[in-house]
Amino acid sequence: MAMTAVATSTDAPVAARSSSRPASRPVPALSERERRIVRAIAVAVIPSGSVFEPGGEGTVRRFERWLDGSNAFQMRLMKSILWAAELAAVPSTGRVLTALSPERAARFFDDWSRSKLLARRMLLRAVVSPVKVSHFDTREAFEAVGCKSFHQHPLPVAEPARWTQQVTDGRGVDEDLDLECEVVVVGTGAGGGACAHELASRGRAVLLLEEGDLHRRDGFNGRTQLMVKKLYRDQGMTIALGNVGIPVFAGRAVGGTTIVNSGTCYRAPERIFRRWRDEGLVGYSSASMDRHYARVESMLRVERAKFELTGGVGRVIARGADRMGLKHAPVPRNAPDCDGQGVCCFGCPSGAKRSTDVSYVPAALEKGAQLVTAAHVDGIDVVAGRARGVTARLASGRRLRVKAEAVVLAGGTLMTPLVMRAAGVCRGSPALGKNLSIHPVARTLALFDEDVDMSQGIPQGYSIDELEDEGIMYEGGSVPLEILAVSVPWVGRRFVDLMALYRRLAIFGFLVEDTSRGEVRPGARGSPLILYSMNQHDAARVQRATALLCEVFLAAGAKRVFPLLPGMDELSTHEEVRRLRAMKLAAGAFDLTAYHPLGTCRMGTDPKTSVVGPDFETHEVERLFVADGSVVPSPLGVNPQMTIMAMALQAAESIDARLVS
Repeated sequence: MAMTAVATSTDAPVAARSSSRPASRPVPALSERERRIVRAIAVAVIPSGSVFEPGGEGTVRRFERWLDGSNAFQMRLMKSILWAAELAAVPSTGRVLTALSPERAARFFDDWSRSKLLARRMLLRAVVSPVKVSHFDTREAFEAVGCKSFHQHPLPVAEPARWTQQVTDGRGVDEDLDLECEVVVVGTGAGGGACAHELASRGRAVLLLEEGDLHRRDGFNGRTQLMVKKLYRDQGMTIALGNVGIPVFAGRAVGGTTIVNSGTCYRAPERIFRRWRDEGLVGYSSASMDRHYARVESMLRVERAKFELTGGVGRVIARGADRMGLKHAPVPRNAPDCDGQGVCCFGCPSGAKRSTDVSYVPAALEKGAQLVTAAHVDGIDVVAGRARGVTARLASGRRLRVKAEAVVLAGGTLMTPLVMRAAGVCRGSPALGKNLSIHPVARTLALFDEDVDMSQGIPQGYSIDELEDEGIMYEGGSVPLEILAVSVPWVGRRFVDLMALYRRLAIFGFLVEDTSRGEVRPGARGSPLILYSMNQHDAARVQRATALLCEVFLAAGAKRVFPLLPGMDELSTHEEVRRLRAMKLAAGAFDLTAYHPLGTCRMGTDPKTSVVGPDFETHEVERLFVADGSVVPSPLGVNPQMTIMAMALQAAESIDARLVS
């Protein structure tokens, strides 16, 4: 069966198909022993005596609902973690976890939460995080701390049928497909969406392929567990392994990671482009990139967040920064009609955030591009050194073959190098999968006498940019109750007592422009295996940034500040901040996350140190282009989606010109 991607929406669209999903092999549920392990963890981590329902059988049932829909690998991983927790208690107590009294189990976990050994804290985090989310992602938990709304969102407007007719759901295709186009774009995130739209605008016949699904707004209910399963790669369980275990979050849906980010939009600073020019990329400067950034800002309707929508966190951070004489402001965002519902990272239910699933992708489809979802690309056809198309496995089990004049990989920094390796292309490049930067992120918590209420407000709405030139960017806002529970690495009485103060707590964080580098390798079931160790230079900057943030909170009037570090869980005076600055902290002391992986197919002029050239074409294969965060040569020190999109517009110009030659 042959279908052709076309350049105008009036010509033979690929119709969206609807059918039931193919039956999948049932994943074994928890055994009774494994349920007992979960219950023992819940009872120890969330004891009775606070405003919350104590951990117990209810937590186990919610945990099982969280596991529902996991694939076999994810279920095996979670079961392995549970058994590790069961056996971990033996060396220090002589008994397995389920044989301990609740009080002894609580002491065991508390000892691990205070431990200076990274491996213990990593295992504890892996064990308790899903239990905490399962327990606190309930209406009853929100009401217990006085939050009136529990993910209550207005019904969205239905998607327009005009462009959805250009979409084929790979889950419903019941026969093999053969398609032809001028350009096939693999991925629909910041790079793929912008590149596809620009090429379609230039009259090119474009076919978009997306591994994830197209989600309608009426399915975005803000519930953490459900939306993480729908929208995040590997259900948010991708972790960089090294001297610090760092979760690296990425989206897997139409819209890519733009669908789960906070909507923050910064241009890269000139000092970054200066570094690129020093490395041979002479065409990059703030001036040369201005026209691309301006077009992206227009498409995304970028503007500063409204101060009132930054919530109580924005208020106290502004106050503290003012008193310290630091530069601060609401962040620029791609959500001009935002109403502050606070669930940007779980899919914007109102469509106010201009992620590519509501901006670039629909605009590309309206210009004639077509989209196939649930399509996992596993091959790139190369004939005489030139890319001629791709092959993909559809979620229905059928095969898709695409003939194209050019292939654009835009699967993101984690997946694009894996697609290349799986397809057997660019394997001769020493840089493939290397040069990974991630912008490590740390956070600090503070308790005030005033009402902050993080259940309302933009999750990342305010910034302190005083240290931007040093590669430290403070950004933050509000997090819902269940996310705060995961952010606090404590267990037991001190954990639930702190959580009970939710309405008076504020959290704020920062990213570091890392000099450390990692790599991405093929992992289990096609998932990325990320290796990354933080050097001492970056660790020192995390420590310095944490100390300054503590001072901001104290200046704002915080009564207690929680750096949440081994040996410095809590402080309340400037003298204690000075002690924090003087501590000798290794990278493993910090509880980090990451959201901005870049560089694994870096751009450059030397094939020995880069994968693509300045024209975004790979050094080894003609007409194979990359247009996503993997080509960005270095960390940016600010959120990268704007730069990825601006570079994708450049890539589209290069591809369009190449097709003429």
